[in-house]
Amino acid sequence: MDYKDEIIDHYKNPRNFGEMEEADVTINESNSSCGDVVQVQIKIQKSKNSKTQNKEDLVIEEVMWRGVGCAISTAAASMLSEKVVGMTFAEIEKIGDEGIVKMMGGEVNAGRMKCATLAYRALLKAFKTDD
Repeated sequence: MDYKDEIIDHYKNPRNFGEMEEADVTINESNSSCGDVVQVQIKIQKSKNSKTQNKEDLVIEEVMWRGVGCAISTAAASMLSEKVVGMTFAEIEKIGDEGIVKMMGGEVNAGRMKCATLAYRALLKAFKTDD
């Protein structure tokens, strides 16, 4: 399956789509330029090796999301929801916009970057609310 087929598959069959009961954090994010909206819900656990309560020691246990948007924003949210389970905040921060583009097959034009990074921006905000 090439990347375009994978994007279409994630758009038509989004993974981890729906509402999470008892989410630790819920973040809403929107793209005002095109109207895409996403809500990301996560369950967080403390890292097994952690002795502190810092956000850097938190690990994504589960991700659910829902929203309305174009094929790019939907596929990116679906792909990201699979990718980040088990990751720490530091690991998620390191993904960056470049990592999202790579995850999407390296073919996101500048006009669609806000669509591709919508769920990622929401996920970053989820950790920033823990300060």
